[in-house]
Amino acid sequence: MDPTQVIITISIILVTLTIIFCAVYFIKLLSDLRLLLAKINPIVSDAGLISSSIAKPVSSISEFIMGFKNGFTVFNNLFPKDKEK
Repeated sequence: MDPTQVIITISIILVTLTIIFCAVYFIKLLSDLRLLLAKINPIVSDAGLISSSIAKPVSSISEFIMGFKNGFTVFNNLFPKDKEK
């Protein structure tokens, strides 16, 4: 065999082994990513439940305060502070 053919054959074998190694590593990485997403999914679901359960009382308090403000406005309109003489 010619030395050029030997170098080309060795290069092709090394490139092929490198591609196979990268493919196996990529498959392992995707598998780990799938497991990570399976663990994160319940956490994200719980975060959604927690945020919605916090939003409801905050909304209720906001509505209560707006009603209180409207009540004071009506009260101030009925009994104005400035008495014209």
